[in-house]
Amino acid sequence: MDLDSGFLSLENFKATLSSIQRQPKVECLKDCSVLELYILVCMRRLEVKEQESYNFNSVMKEYKRMHDSFQTTGYYARNVCLRAFEHLLERELISLTDNKGHNQSVEFRPVKLLISYHELYQGLKSYRSCP
Repeated sequence: MDLDSGFLSLENFKATLSSIQRQPKVECLKDCSVLELYILVCMRRLEVKEQESYNFNSVMKEYKRMHDSFQTTGYYARNVCLRAFEHLLERELISLTDNKGHNQSVEFRPVKLLISYHELYQGLKSYRSCP
C-alpha cells in the first residue's frame, strides 16, 4: 500500500508478487557448487547446439571445450564431475530420459535439463562467486 495516498497501486502488486513467488529450481541453484553450475551450462550449450540427446560423456566433452576456449580456472577430474552430475540428478535439476538400463552406468544413459534458460540465468546471476 502506498503510505502517502493510502491506496494500492499496480507497482505495489508487482513488488508483492515478485517477493512471494517461489522459484524452487532457482532456489536449488543457489546451493549448487561451481562445478555443478558448469555442468548445467554445458548441458544448456548442448541444447543450443540442437543436440537432441546427450549423456555424461558428451557433457564432459562440452566441459573440456568450454574450459579450453574460455581458459577458466581449475579443471575438475572426471570422477569429481561424475559425483557432481549424480548430485544434480538427486536434486532433480536434470533427469534420465530412459526408463531402462538400470544396470547401465549413469555415464552412458541419456539425460535432459529440467530447468529453463531463464531459471539458469537467474540462478547464475544470483551466484556471487560464479566465474
